[in-house]
Amino acid sequence: MRSKKYNDLVEQERKSSGYQKAEEKGTAAEAQSRGAEQKTHKPAAEGSKKAAAGTGGPGKPTKKKWPRRLLITLIVIALLAGGGYAAARHYINSKLNKVKHTTVKKSELSCVDVKGYVNIALLGVDSRKMNKSNLSDNNTDCIMIISLNTKTNEVSLLSVYRDTYLPVDDDGNFGKINSAFQNGGAAQTMQSLNESMDLDISNYVLFNFKMVANLVDEVGGITVDVKSYEIQQLNKYTIQTANNIGQKKYKLVTKPGKQKLEGVQAVSYGRIRKGVGDDYKRTSRMRVVVEKVMQKVKGSSVTRLNKIMDVCLKQCETSLSNEDMLSLAMKLSKMKIKQSVGWPFEVTEGYADQQAVVFPDNLEENVIELHKKLFGQKNYTPTSTVKEIAEKLGSIISTGSTSGSSGSSSNAKASNNGGNHSSSAAASGNSGNAGTSRSGNSTASGNSSNGSPSSTAGETTGNSAASAGGTASSGSTGEAEGGSGTGAGQNGNQ
Repeated sequence: MRSKKYNDLVEQERKSSGYQKAEEKGTAAEAQSRGAEQKTHKPAAEGSKKAAAGTGGPGKPTKKKWPRRLLITLIVIALLAGGGYAAARHYINSKLNKVKHTTVKKSELSCVDVKGYVNIALLGVDSRKMNKSNLSDNNTDCIMIISLNTKTNEVSLLSVYRDTYLPVDDDGNFGKINSAFQNGGAAQTMQSLNESMDLDISNYVLFNFKMVANLVDEVGGITVDVKSYEIQQLNKYTIQTANNIGQKKYKLVTKPGKQKLEGVQAVSYGRIRKGVGDDYKRTSRMRVVVEKVMQKVKGSSVTRLNKIMDVCLKQCETSLSNEDMLSLAMKLSKMKIKQSVGWPFEVTEGYADQQAVVFPDNLEENVIELHKKLFGQKNYTPTSTVKEIAEKLGSIISTGSTSGSSGSSSNAKASNNGGNHSSSAAASGNSGNAGTSRSGNSTASGNSSNGSPSSTAGETTGNSAASAGGTASSGSTGEAEGGSGTGAGQNGNQ
C-alpha cells in the first residue's frame, strides 16, 4: 500500500529537517543559531534574557516536571495574593478562560468508540479574527487529528487532506471535507470525520494562523531545512500571511538549508502547496511545524509558558473544559510523538461538483489501515456507516457522476511511494484530469485521439517531461520537488 512507503518518505523529511535531533537533545549548532538569531528577532532575544537569568527559555530545556511547576506557581501566586484555594482556583481559571469555550453534544457526533485513546481535532482557519461573523464563511485550511495513547502517552499526528471527498452535512451530501466547517462548524467537521473514519472525536481546538505565528515567535522560532524549490512559494505565502494577520515586519528566506523561521514564516512553510508537492506535501510540512513547536513548548520556562497562554489562548476556540486542558498540560512533558501521517493512505484524484477533489481509493481499506496504524487494531471491521459511504464513493468514482453536479471522476491514482512514482489520467469529453507524480525521476506522456486529449502532469524530483499528442505548441519550465521540471506544450489539434 502507498501508506507505508509514503510515511517512510515523511519520516525522512522529518529527520532531514532536524526534528529528531531537536527532540533527543539540543545541539550546540542549534544553540549557536539561536544566539545569532537573537540579534534581530525580538521574541528570541526575550527568551535569551530569561535563559541568562536562569528561568529557562527556548535555548535551555527545563526538567520534565514543568507542568506541575507551572500549576504550583499559579497556585502560589494566588495564595500570596491572599486568597486561599478558592482564589488559586479562580486565578488558574482566569488564565484558561482566555480561550473561547464552546459545548458540543457528543450524542450528535456519530462517535465510534476507540478504547485507550483520546482523539482531538485541530482545525485551522485563515481568518484574522475568531468571532462568529468572521468564521461563518471559512473552510478549514488545516484538519489534523491528535491521537493520544492514554497508557503510553504516545501521540500520533494525522492530517486529513482537505480536498478529500466525503459526506459534509447532516443530509449526507458529499463535498471537500474542509467545507464541512462552513456547513456546521467544528461539530459538523467532527461528525463527518467520525462517520467516514470510525473515530470518536468529541473535542476540538480551533485556531487561526495569527495564533500559530504568535506561538512560534513566543517559543523563539523553529529550525527547518528549507529546500531550494520551496523558497519562492515560502516567500510568497510569507508576504500574503503577514498581510492577512496585519504584521508589517517580516523576513524572507534568501537561501536553502537549515535555518530558523519566525512565526509568519513557519505558518507560510506549512501552507506551501502548488508545484511543491501539493496538498500531500503541504500537510506533511504542517505536521513538521506542529512537532517542532511541541518540542519547544516542552522545553520552555514557566515564565514563558505563562506568556504563551496570555498571547495564544485568546486566539483559540475549544470544546475542552478547563479540567481537560489542565489534565493534558500535566501529561505534555511525557508525550512523545510516535508517528506523523497523512490520510487517506490511498487516493484517486479526479473531479466532482466541477472541482478537483481527492477520493479515498477504497474507503474501507483506508479505514482498516488507519485503525491498524494508529490504534493497533489488526483485524478491524469497519462499521456499516463506513461501508455505506464507501459504496457511494465507489459508484461516484466508477461512473464519474455526482448528485447535482456535472463533474466527473478520473481513474488516476496519486500514490506516494517515497521513491519513483507517477500517475496519469485519461481525459475524454467532460472528465479530463491530470494525474501527479511526486518523487523520483519520471516521464509522463499522453495520447490524443478524436479531439479528446489525455494529459499528465509531473511534479518530480529530477527532470520530468510532459507531452500531449498532436503538435506541441509551447513549452514551460515549472517547479518540481527536488529539482526542475520541463513541460512540453499542449495538444495543438484539439
